[in-house]
Amino acid sequence: MSPRRTTWRPSAATRPSSRRSGASSATRPSKLKGGLEKLEETKVQVSEMSKVAEEKKVVVAEAKRNCEELLVEIVQDKRVADDQEKQVNAEANKIAKEAEEADAIAKECQEGLDKAMPALQAAEAALNVLTKKDMSELKAYAKPPALVELTLQGVMTVLKRPTTWDECKRQLGDPSFMSKLLEFDKDRLDDSLLKKIGKYTNNPDFQPDTVAKVSGAAKGLCLWVRAMETYGYVAKEVAPKRAKLKAAQDTLAKKKAALKTAQDQLDEVLAKVQALRDKYDESTSNKKQLEDELEDLEGKLVRAEKLVTGLSGERERWESSISQFEREISMLPGDVVVAAAFMAYAGPFPSEYREELIRDTWLPQVRELQIPASEVFDFALFLANPSDVRDWNIQGLPADSFSTENGVMVTRSPRWPLMIDPQGQANKWVKNMEESNQLKVLNLNMPDLIRSVENAITFGNPVLLQDVLETIDPTLEPLLAKAFIKRGNQTLVKLGDKEVDFNFDFRLYITTKLGNPHYTPEISTKVALVSSTRW
Repeated sequence: MSPRRTTWRPSAATRPSSRRSGASSATRPSKLKGGLEKLEETKVQVSEMSKVAEEKKVVVAEAKRNCEELLVEIVQDKRVADDQEKQVNAEANKIAKEAEEADAIAKECQEGLDKAMPALQAAEAALNVLTKKDMSELKAYAKPPALVELTLQGVMTVLKRPTTWDECKRQLGDPSFMSKLLEFDKDRLDDSLLKKIGKYTNNPDFQPDTVAKVSGAAKGLCLWVRAMETYGYVAKEVAPKRAKLKAAQDTLAKKKAALKTAQDQLDEVLAKVQALRDKYDESTSNKKQLEDELEDLEGKLVRAEKLVTGLSGERERWESSISQFEREISMLPGDVVVAAAFMAYAGPFPSEYREELIRDTWLPQVRELQIPASEVFDFALFLANPSDVRDWNIQGLPADSFSTENGVMVTRSPRWPLMIDPQGQANKWVKNMEESNQLKVLNLNMPDLIRSVENAITFGNPVLLQDVLETIDPTLEPLLAKAFIKRGNQTLVKLGDKEVDFNFDFRLYITTKLGNPHYTPEISTKVALVSSTRW
């Protein structure tokens, strides 16, 4: 602990029922009133929190109902979707089987038609090598050879044109004649036409190689007629299968269209279910957040109610304390006057006489002047800070009220204390109290006394000047009198011929072992004499 020569400020640690210092008595009621105001504010806040909690409960309940309704809707729509999905899957499987059957029929048809492909390909190859010159040669016959005429009659029969030579020449002269043959619709070959074609193909001489001996160009046309007959009979053979295939394909197309419609409807239902699930997840998350907020609010509400309930008992004590402190504040003027008188004059006297001065002299005079003052005044209780007193006791100051009064005067007096200390208790206490502040312990007979004091003043170290007698080195008188010199921002004190820069952390303690010393007014008016029969 390091006491200073500054205005003393009491600690706020004293309990409300304790007697306080003047400054503390002035501030304590306002603090307690502030506490009561906070208590009222808290009660209002608790009431508001209760309303908010009730409102939030309604919101949470509504959110819970929404989640439950959504869940019911999801279950219902999911059941519908599951039923539709089963139907769609069953129909898809059925259609897949039917598609397989149709593919098998198509394969059979194609296999049948493939039998005619060699003849068709040979005919197309022969036709592709024919030129306009070949056609002109055939057309040039005024009376064609019999096989050439027979071949062209077969071609005209397939094309359903007259079989006259004039018609043959007219067709041969058509620039699109070859295209007609290559692009001929083979599926137009019905039984009647095949029968007519057979009249030519059944002729033993109607053979490509035989015709080729007469005309190379006619050979290709012969191949084409025979290929058309071959394809016609093959097509006739596969016609029932093709009809069956077409029917199957038509049915399959309708079913696929219906399946697509069902699948689209299923997708809509599934999308709705997913949207409901998303909404449910969002609602559940929102409900969880609201529940967490409600739980947090209810927790705060419980704690606040406990606080208000716990402090309700303090309320009466605080109100009582406020009244007590206000009474004490009203008595401060007289108490301060008595405290000042005690500080200035009571130090040299024993305990009993100090009490008499308060009881029989100062308090009556204060009342006579109609200055408000306490009925009973206790100097130590009025000015002592309990935490400081505990420290003093730990540092060696006796725990009785008289010693506490001395401690207050030593640490609070505006003058340097001169302690009458025949038993050395004050020395011990000061040394313990100022140990951490680099206390300088000096004697008047030390040769470097003044220089040591100068250094302590400059660096702000406390000094214990011990074992003084009834006189003190005159060089120290300006220091004892606190005869400070102000020069700009500097504060100086003169020691002998030297002015020393004064550090306000500096403190001076003086002790004497003389039991009943007699000090001149020059000394006693400059120091705070503090005496104790136990010191």
